[in-house]
Amino acid sequence: MEIESRFSVPAPPEEAYRFLLDLERVAPCIPGGTLGARSSDGIYPASVTVKLGPMRLSYDGTIAVADADEKTRTATISARARETRGNGTVQSTIAMQITPEGRGSAVAVATRLELTGRAAQMGRGIVEDVAEKLVGEMAACLAARISIESTGSTTDAPTAEAASPPPQAAKPVSVLALLSGVVRARFAALLHRRGDGA
Repeated sequence: MEIESRFSVPAPPEEAYRFLLDLERVAPCIPGGTLGARSSDGIYPASVTVKLGPMRLSYDGTIAVADADEKTRTATISARARETRGNGTVQSTIAMQITPEGRGSAVAVATRLELTGRAAQMGRGIVEDVAEKLVGEMAACLAARISIESTGSTTDAPTAEAASPPPQAAKPVSVLALLSGVVRARFAALLHRRGDGA
């Protein structure tokens, strides 16, 4: 499945581009994700945990910047993982492009996601809705972090620690909570359509 999103950040394109290619700074915005130490070939070990009601799905894998073009400010991030207790897999390719927008930047993101195993059995429509919400949450988090760091960089003599706090593990994603929001939205849309037809 493919998911497209777009968000704005109050930082120049060059600064936003450097931030988004720094996976250690991006990691805290990955819902339920943690990032290990970078290897010599540029690949990071990574893990992600998703709560599906009473069930907890944990994945271990890798993430890396597959390619980057500083002139066009485009890049592709590739991730793949396997369930720690199961046969499910996740493969994701995230392509992004940063362009000028007023005094800041616009970030266009195209995510290609492939799932197998228990997560895929939820049904394509539900998975797409949940994935879109997760990507949206990640985009909002990235915009906020870039904004904070960009604002902090203009203050008088900030310390390195204050300007770039150490990454922290994001809390596991509760898919049940996301699903409840998806169901409410679909139910509201259904009622709206019936009302228009009355």
